[in-house]
Amino acid sequence: MIHKGSSSLTAVYLSRLRLTRLLLEGGAYINESNEHGETPLMVACKTRHTDSQSVPKHKMVRYLLENGADPNIQDKTGKTALMHACLEQTGAEILSLLSEQRADPTLEDHSGLSALVYAVNSGNRDILSVLLDACKAKGKEVIIITTNKIPSGHQMTKQYLNVPPPPDLEERLHFTPASCTRHHMSSSYGLLHRAHRQLLLPNLAAPSLASGSPSV
Repeated sequence: MIHKGSSSLTAVYLSRLRLTRLLLEGGAYINESNEHGETPLMVACKTRHTDSQSVPKHKMVRYLLENGADPNIQDKTGKTALMHACLEQTGAEILSLLSEQRADPTLEDHSGLSALVYAVNSGNRDILSVLLDACKAKGKEVIIITTNKIPSGHQMTKQYLNVPPPPDLEERLHFTPASCTRHHMSSSYGLLHRAHRQLLLPNLAAPSLASGSPSV
């Protein structure tokens, strides 16, 4: 929902690139936020509005990034534009644009979840590969642990950045994985633990790494 007093946020929500440009050139602040803490870049990643005057999502996202939009600002729930893009499954092109402008896939929201964990849980191998590549470019090694769905029906996912998981992880999660696969990913390494019958991304050719925290 867009703040009624923000013309630029409304223009972005409606995917009006020309109007957005005119407002920003007229002095609108590119990183302003609405009552939810959402910036124009976040809105551009989230909006699903389309009509005859709307521009493709990637054009709006690229314009905002090229004109100073900060991809690492967090809204009132702690989510970044990259997290919103993963949740909305906007596509690999949008995630690539954000990553090229130093969007950090390892930042966590107030639930302790990162864009990488959201990407893992989405089951979309294309967006996950983009984020893994971004981590690899930064020289980060990530370990992702996934398990079967817990009794509540939610999947448990946890990420570790540049550190191994604690030795008592399985005991603390009350799970005993039936299989464990080590993936060698070009110049870096990652561990993907899969619990019995839980094959989240079968045969994923992941080219790099990840970072995150428990996902519920």
